[in-house]
Amino acid sequence: MKKLIPVSIIFLCFALISVQSTGQAKTPVTTQKKVQPKSTATPQKKVQTKTQPAPQSKGQNIKEAIPCKWQKNEVDPFNGTSVKTTNWEVVGFIASVNTAVNNGLTGDYKFSISENIQNKDTSCMLWIKTSTSQNLIFNKESKILIKSGEKVLTINLIGATVSGRSITSNGILDKDARKYLKKHPIDLLRIQLTGDGNATINVDLKNVDTYAKLESNYFIRTLRCFE
Repeated sequence: MKKLIPVSIIFLCFALISVQSTGQAKTPVTTQKKVQPKSTATPQKKVQTKTQPAPQSKGQNIKEAIPCKWQKNEVDPFNGTSVKTTNWEVVGFIASVNTAVNNGLTGDYKFSISENIQNKDTSCMLWIKTSTSQNLIFNKESKILIKSGEKVLTINLIGATVSGRSITSNGILDKDARKYLKKHPIDLLRIQLTGDGNATINVDLKNVDTYAKLESNYFIRTLRCFE
């Protein structure tokens, strides 16, 4: 007759199996934070930026170049007198052969300005040279009339009497005339000469066309040479 296994032993075995199964405890997995490796920064070369010069504003007043080419610029070693004389420059010309215009004269008319400084005294002269198709005369009756706006300036020629197709004379260009002409263009220029038989001849130069031309800003440009 088979012996029956006591119930208590069965329960004991069951308990041991339960303990073993529960003893295999699951070890909790510690979640480690992923440490991202710090990327080593590549050292950058310092780029030195060159400072660009600031561009000049267009509104700045830039003084215009002055065409001061001197015919003479010297100091007398004995008395210390300083003399400056500009080059001859064509201020007007006449190309028309119309006898009704300026007595049929053709040719050109040149100006030059001289400044004479002796001690504290300063004087200026306006020089004129004419090269024309007819013989003309500069004498004590000769003068230069300059019209600018409503103002008329008269410069009496004081040089010696000369005659011919190419003649030169001069007159005093006083301080008031220089001050005015430095800021105002010429509208009309009349040169008063003498012709054969002492007849007065007026040569008018103005900005009209290519046959009788006047350089209206001659004094504005040239007088700045003496500033």
